Amino acid sequence: MGPHKALESGGDGRRGPGGGAAGRGRRGIPGGAGGLFFLVTFGLILFLGRALLAAEDKAAVSWKSHLQRLRGVAAEVGVHVVLLPEGKTLFEMNSQKPLVPASLVKLLTSYAALKELGPDYTFRTEVWATGRPREGILPGSIWIKGHGDPYLTPERLWLLAQKVRGLGVRRILGSVHVDNSQFDPPYEQLCLDGQCERTHNPVISATAVNFNTVTLQITSRPGGKGTSVRAFPPTDYAAIQQRWQKKPSRKVIISLSSLGVGDDGREVFQLRGRPPAEKVLPVERRLNVQDPEKFVALTFRRTLEEAGVQVTGTSSQALPVPSKAVLVCSLESPPLGDLLFGLNRYSNNFMAEMILRVLGGHVYGLPGSSAKGCRAVDDVLRRMGVSRSEAVLDSGSGLTRTTRVSPRVFSLVLKEAYNDFSVGPEFLASLARPGDDGTLLRRLRDLPDGAALRGKTGTLKDVVSFSGYLFSPGKKVYAVTVILNGVREIWKARREVDLLLQNLPALAG
Repeated sequence: MGPHKALESGGDGRRGPGGGAAGRGRRGIPGGAGGLFFLVTFGLILFLGRALLAAEDKAAVSWKSHLQRLRGVAAEVGVHVVLLPEGKTLFEMNSQKPLVPASLVKLLTSYAALKELGPDYTFRTEVWATGRPREGILPGSIWIKGHGDPYLTPERLWLLAQKVRGLGVRRILGSVHVDNSQFDPPYEQLCLDGQCERTHNPVISATAVNFNTVTLQITSRPGGKGTSVRAFPPTDYAAIQQRWQKKPSRKVIISLSSLGVGDDGREVFQLRGRPPAEKVLPVERRLNVQDPEKFVALTFRRTLEEAGVQVTGTSSQALPVPSKAVLVCSLESPPLGDLLFGLNRYSNNFMAEMILRVLGGHVYGLPGSSAKGCRAVDDVLRRMGVSRSEAVLDSGSGLTRTTRVSPRVFSLVLKEAYNDFSVGPEFLASLARPGDDGTLLRRLRDLPDGAALRGKTGTLKDVVSFSGYLFSPGKKVYAVTVILNGVREIWKARREVDLLLQNLPALAG
């Protein structure tokens, strides 16, 4: 019986056994058992109300303090936190303001590719020839033609060479050529903030091996008595110069630079520094290649020869497959849903840009290009209700300062993926986890007990960002996006973002 019901029953005018006193005590005026119940109930309501207001005030103060701390490490701050699955906004600041998101753009590329291409989509690499093999001999030259496979590793190139050998081919009378006609331009070098030869500034081409990079593995002999260097993948493209200082060092001091492509078509890579005094495990240094077509041709030729297929021709060119050529064999990549694991967890710029161009060619016709890919991603966002002012795209990886996207756009994508079982599992599985290999390996290890996080990070020299899912101990799921521009010290900005994520379950209640 509630308090109002008790007051009503006490006002019926009846008198108790002891006379009028008992009857008066049971009226609506506090007194007796009914009045005591009223006082206790009223006090409890008042106490709970004040406690609730105090909790709300505390959350608001904590939320405001986090925003103040974020503003202390960045000139521009954008935050959007929503509750899933419905997408109700819990906290926001400049949520509709377009900011430079850095690598968060990969989330948009990944989601659009899953929607348009599908999780099971594969990327094909083909081998063509001007004739069919006869008695183990393939007359004329061969062409390797890629369709934008972002994961044609040396191991998978070996499988392609084995397919050629498996057809009985033991000798090719011509040369190895490369067809990069699936992309426009055939290849391009992306470069932000200088250091174009570094691998985070990728070289993009429709036919690409080992992410269009060469890795040099350096092993020192005991006592600093020389070093051995080998290129990976094995290739005749790389010419290696060693310029070591005579005095060995306990610390590995090795720099790698490119001196350009020589007249013979080989790129000269120079190693400098001090080799370690004692033998250590191989030290690796990786650089982009300057001529991806020559690199692919010479690397595939070397791989064919190691597989037992002799190539007699020595020239290699970037040429389209002749119209009368015949397909010798082909190799399919792992499915897109699997490839996104490496793209997002390790924030692979090369893979994102390759997939963007394939997406553009798929939606708007070949050859694929960055512009077509951005347009295809933009179409997916428009169908979600994103206005053009909130997302201005010119990159699939975020390796730019002219792409601008609001935090709210990422919340919408996270929400759509979370509620879409056709692509959601692959999308979520591709994101990094604290403590696991990837961009969150050494971050966010102090989440509340029972909490879990999956997310994508972004970093430029003046940008720090995060977007992902936070699963709270209370079984609630939040989509969280934080974008900081004009960052002065990267480590401080990351610390503040991590602190907000760690405290979010308590802030949101």
